[in-house]
Amino acid sequence: MREHKWDLTRLSSGEISALKRSAGTMKDSCGVDAIEAFYKSLITSCRPWEEEYWFAALCMQCLWRLEDHPQVKPFEEILRQTYQDSETSDSSKKQCINYMDMPWGKDGFLLGKICHLARKMRAENAALMPDFERLAEDLTHWNRPERSVQRKWMRTIFVNDNQNNEKEKN
Repeated sequence: MREHKWDLTRLSSGEISALKRSAGTMKDSCGVDAIEAFYKSLITSCRPWEEEYWFAALCMQCLWRLEDHPQVKPFEEILRQTYQDSETSDSSKKQCINYMDMPWGKDGFLLGKICHLARKMRAENAALMPDFERLAEDLTHWNRPERSVQRKWMRTIFVNDNQNNEKEKN
């Protein structure tokens, strides 16, 4: 069992709202109320270079209401469910593939795209919430040259259902 990074129960509704308003925005561009709430929520200390990723994931988590007791799944597994839905357009799938080629940058472009996906997930099924602590870990390693996060996501999102069924039988 992994150690949790943050605890939203430490925050007031106003602090959660400040983080929610900052979803999709880089930490350096946010108001002090959101940054204060971020530090107040932390259980585990993070290295300064990890703060941007943790902040981004925490803000996106605030888009969900924890009192609704959503089921938590990895971000890429929810994307897989979305993209295997027959109603999902091919252009949406191609956009997702394009996101895998984008680097995480200080301009916040990729963050905006990931936040858009999170908002779409929330609109389609609020009872299913991405594991944002795991997303923070993935974002922390996004720009590594071996691209292990992107390969893991692509494998999860686009693996054939028949291959999954075979794995479950074995």
